Amino acid sequence: MPVADDLLPEEIDVMQRASDLPVNFLAMAVLANIWRASQVFRLRMERTVLREFELTWASFSTLFIVWIWGPIETRDIAKSQNITRATVTSIVTLLEERGLCLRRQSTLDRRLVLVELTPAGESLIKHVFPRFNRGEAEIASSLSQEEQETLAHLLRKVISGAKKGLAMDGPGLDEDLSG
Repeated sequence: MPVADDLLPEEIDVMQRASDLPVNFLAMAVLANIWRASQVFRLRMERTVLREFELTWASFSTLFIVWIWGPIETRDIAKSQNITRATVTSIVTLLEERGLCLRRQSTLDRRLVLVELTPAGESLIKHVFPRFNRGEAEIASSLSQEEQETLAHLLRKVISGAKKGLAMDGPGLDEDLSG
């Protein structure tokens, strides 16, 4: 069992409850704390930045993806966010109703739908993203620059390890969830 003077109450509770099980507590602490950090970060950004612009995490993420890689197919937005195409359709519909993006058929394959930002959508993301990034910088400021670089590197390794054995280029999330 890991011994640290900075364990979270949740970690202590799990370690006490599962102390008689063959569990790798250190691995659990690593991944559970990645999850906890992402959840706290998401909540903080929704409350301190996105709410003012009537954006959810999902709608902001979609705008950001379309801004960086657009025009982009809905299936690629889904894959990028690890959500279903049906969820992307709902998000894009709401963004379309606000005049922030639009859908069009691909000229290469009429079955595919591309999403692109409208001028209003591009203006909004260019206004919101710097504020979002200031929030990122504020949260990351509890670490030195060297610690930030190390953590970013280590997280990339965790992501790479998590992808092993996972067909990231195979069937979309829709197929994975329906099976």
